[in-house]
This record gives sequence, structure tokens and C-alpha cells, in this order.
Amino acid sequence: MAYSNSNVFKFSIILIVIFAFKIRDIATFSINPRVTVTIKDVISGSVRLTVHCKSKDDDLGFHTLQSGQIYRFSFKPSAIITINTLFFCAFTWPGSPYRHYLDVYDQKRNTCTNCYWLISQQGGCLNGQCRVWQRIESIDVKNSTSKM
Repeated sequence: MAYSNSNVFKFSIILIVIFAFKIRDIATFSINPRVTVTIKDVISGSVRLTVHCKSKDDDLGFHTLQSGQIYRFSFKPSAIITINTLFFCAFTWPGSPYRHYLDVYDQKRNTCTNCYWLISQQGGCLNGQCRVWQRIESIDVKNSTSKM
């Protein structure tokens, strides 16, 4: 009798562990899914778009895109309600003396898990909804900026 109770106990522990991992996976997926941001250069002509994206904690570096090319990154937004995950990008291209800024992901505002941006000279379109630039800075020849 002690042998069968021991096996039942072991089997119960294994089931509890498996159930705990499944619950964790479901909670992680539904509460805090991974977000992918895709940025596509749709500026007309053969202009090279330079993209520099950052958050409070991460600098993703500079990336240069030809017209029609994409840059993609992904991350897990904060699971803590009081902390807002925010990624913003600066965009520059030859022929424009300005640095253009957009928030490409703001956890308070965005609900997308696949955020697809089309970047043009007028601003950006996120999943079909277009916005003008949030901020524009003038770039002088000494590489310093002044806000517009």
C-alpha cells in the first residue's frame, strides 16, 4: 500500500510542476506578448534613410535603408503597469537638413504586437494610420542641432 501511495504522490508532483509551467507560459503570452517593430523606407527615389532607434535602456544603433528596405527589431514590453515601454527613432536622409523623430512604440498608446511603419518625407504610417513627425531638429554642419 505504501508503494502505490508513493507513486501517486510522485505522479501528483510531476503533474503540478507541468501545470505550473503551462500556466506561466499562458500568462506570459497573454499579458506581455513580444512586440516586433518593422520600419520600411518608402521615401521616393533612391534616397538612403538612416534610422536610429532608442528606448530608455537600449540604443539600437544606426541603420541605413535604401528605398523599399526594412529594419526590424523586437522586444518584450514592461509587465509592470506603472512602467511604460517607449521606443523612439530619429530619421535622416541626404538632401534634408533635419532630423525627424517618431515614437515607434509607446506601450500606453500602442496595442500592436506587429507594428509596421512606412516612413516617408511627411512622417510615418503605423498599420495604415499616418502621423506627421513628432519633432524635427535642424542639423548644422558642425553636427549640433537646434529644435524646431
